[in-house]
Amino acid sequence: MIHSMVEKIKASLDTFGIVPISMWDEIIRLARQENLSIVSAMLELGVISDPETGPKFADQWGITYLSSIDKENIDFSLKGKVEKEVAKKWKVFPIGMREERILLAICDPLNLVGGLLEDEIGFPIEPLFLECGFIEDLLNTAYPEKSSPSSIAVERHSSALRPLQEELSPEGELGSGYLPSAGSDSEDAPMIALIEEIILGAYKERASDIHIEPFEEWVRVRYRIDGILHEIDRISKDLHGSMVTRIKIMANMDIAEKRLPQDGRILFEKGDVNLDLRVSTINTGYGETVVIRLLNKQVGLISLNELGMEEDLLQEFRRLINLPYGMLLVTGPTGSGKSTTLYAALSEIDHNLRKIITVEDPVEYQLSGINQVQVRPLVGLTFASALRSILRQAPDVILVGEIRDRETAQIAVQAALTGHLVLSTLHTNDAPSAITRLVDMGVPSYLVASCIAGVLAQRLVRRLCPVCKVEVLEPQKDNHSGEPVAQRFRPSGCQECKMTGFKGRLGIFELMTVDTELRDVIARGAPAEELRYIAESKGMQTLRDNAFRKVKDGVTTVSEIMRVVK
Repeated sequence: MIHSMVEKIKASLDTFGIVPISMWDEIIRLARQENLSIVSAMLELGVISDPETGPKFADQWGITYLSSIDKENIDFSLKGKVEKEVAKKWKVFPIGMREERILLAICDPLNLVGGLLEDEIGFPIEPLFLECGFIEDLLNTAYPEKSSPSSIAVERHSSALRPLQEELSPEGELGSGYLPSAGSDSEDAPMIALIEEIILGAYKERASDIHIEPFEEWVRVRYRIDGILHEIDRISKDLHGSMVTRIKIMANMDIAEKRLPQDGRILFEKGDVNLDLRVSTINTGYGETVVIRLLNKQVGLISLNELGMEEDLLQEFRRLINLPYGMLLVTGPTGSGKSTTLYAALSEIDHNLRKIITVEDPVEYQLSGINQVQVRPLVGLTFASALRSILRQAPDVILVGEIRDRETAQIAVQAALTGHLVLSTLHTNDAPSAITRLVDMGVPSYLVASCIAGVLAQRLVRRLCPVCKVEVLEPQKDNHSGEPVAQRFRPSGCQECKMTGFKGRLGIFELMTVDTELRDVIARGAPAEELRYIAESKGMQTLRDNAFRKVKDGVTTVSEIMRVVK
């Protein structure tokens, strides 16, 4: 395909008499050596220039040619349609919308080969030929190289931050060694304001995490929104040390310890905003990186009905959480919503009739009527030791935040075998693998077979924005089977969803219920592949199958489920 496209360009230029045949070997050599496109290589060698070839290229490729562009008439909010890295990689920029297509300025027609550019953007595009210089100007305007000390709060705090910069020592710490408390009335409040600005910005953008990452010359601030990281700003490296110190003070962490990882907690209140923040720091080559997880205490826990389970799946899961004893596991990678599912399950168990105790790290939400224990490894209170003590409290239901080691696994299994309902999580990719994971931890397969009641594997996918999603007229195809997929809607983008086309997330699930036949197979140590085959033959719906049900229901897209499901 690429070879034929190169031949098309060559034929076009030969026709116009622009590129001598003798130059083609040199053009191809430079393109391969420098990893350039054919057009970029020709521009690099000075064989062609944008003004002389633009109209001819555009005409030959059937693309509208723009001789110039007025930045004053560009709606730069449309940059959210194309990820920053994608725009810079392909040297493209969205300059408008026509019906449901992005009007995309490009300067290299070869980027249209095979539809790879459109696939990476994730929206239908209508290319417009624009000289590279104009596109670079648009990119520089939309994504300026930021070097200001607080570019997130630059408009409100830039003047106030100047005295703070002047007090900084070369190492990036305050020269006086003093960092103001939140109640300080002095002029050094800008650092407090900067951290508050970052936290409040994350809250307003519905972010689940804040990532503060130092590099050689700057500090990157990113928000994770609906599972996707977005770069929000770059801050002067001079302020990195003071930023970390301020966050550590807020989280009651050791500000002198910079070599070892630390964890802390911040109860953040500002006006009507009330957040529980979990802070983690770890040292990297350029300093300590900080991750702040946001738990909104004002938003109540979601119920099982809101997780996104279909009715048949929901009924079976409810049956499992109301069993008198046994073990129910929820599996998936970090950030897949396992804790949310377990909290939703606990909220449906009658704590007036049954005693419920949890052991967690950390306790994310306080649940009314439920006894919750926070593990404290520094004083010897681990999952295993806490679980051992919990069993002497005569509970009916036990939630173990995570089964991480052999000792915890063995105690949890024994609890499930002695009349307790045990709920917990594991890090496995699918439901059948949870069984083999317990066996790998050292739990005998016959004990696993005796106690396990079911395993729920899950992932989170982004939900189509209900305001701007657009009906699909042409059916897409499943990348695995090649069969048409009944995708009813695709993303568009509006102010409500910050031009992403998605707002919020929902779960996709794989529930394996363990019956007599599966118990026998588990007891003899069968591999995960065999367990999966038997479970599917009995009607288990895989993660991928469940995801495509969501596509057919019009709540997500094929490209979104392919992003999270193997």
